[in-house]
Amino acid sequence: MLYLPGLLTLLSMLFVSVKLITCAPYKPVCDKTVMDMFIKEAKEAETAMDSCNIICQFPEDIMVPETKLNLGEWNKLHTSQQAAEVWNGLILFTKAVPRITDFISDASLKFQVEKIHSDIRSVVHLFKSLNLQDEAQTSQTEGKTLPVRTFKKLFSVYTNFLRGKLRLLVMTVCREASLST
Repeated sequence: MLYLPGLLTLLSMLFVSVKLITCAPYKPVCDKTVMDMFIKEAKEAETAMDSCNIICQFPEDIMVPETKLNLGEWNKLHTSQQAAEVWNGLILFTKAVPRITDFISDASLKFQVEKIHSDIRSVVHLFKSLNLQDEAQTSQTEGKTLPVRTFKKLFSVYTNFLRGKLRLLVMTVCREASLST
C-alpha cells in the first residue's frame, strides 16, 4: 500500500534540496560566433590534411560547389538566388561526404570526415532555421561546380564556402531581420 504522506514528504525533500538547473540559451543563428565555430572546425580539418599522402586521394572526381565569388555580382543577386546557390552547395557537400567515406581506411582521417559531416548537417539545420530552404527551392539557380580529388582540396573548398557565400547570406538575412523588427 502506498503511503501518500510519506511520498509527499520524500518529494518535498527532493525538490527543496535539488537546485534547478537552467540550460544555456541556444545561440541565436545571427550570432557571429556560431559561423566562426564552423569555419574554425573546417579550417582545422583542412590543416589536418597537410601531412596526408596517397591515402588522401579519391579514385574519382567528387563534385563540390565553386566558391569563387565576385562580391559585386553576389550583392546584386536577390536573397532567394543567393539562398538557392548556398542550398545547392550544401546539397553537394551532403552528397560528397558519404561518397568519400567509402575511400577511408585511416581512423584519424575517418574521424575528421565524420566531424565535418556532423558540421555540414548542423549548417543545413542553421540554413533551415533561417527559413531559407523554401526560398531556395523556389529559385531554380544551378550553381557552378568544381571537381576535387583530395581530402585537402575538399576541406579547403568547404572552408571557403563557409567563409564566403554562406557567411554573406547569413549576414544579409540577419541584417534584413533586424531591420524588420
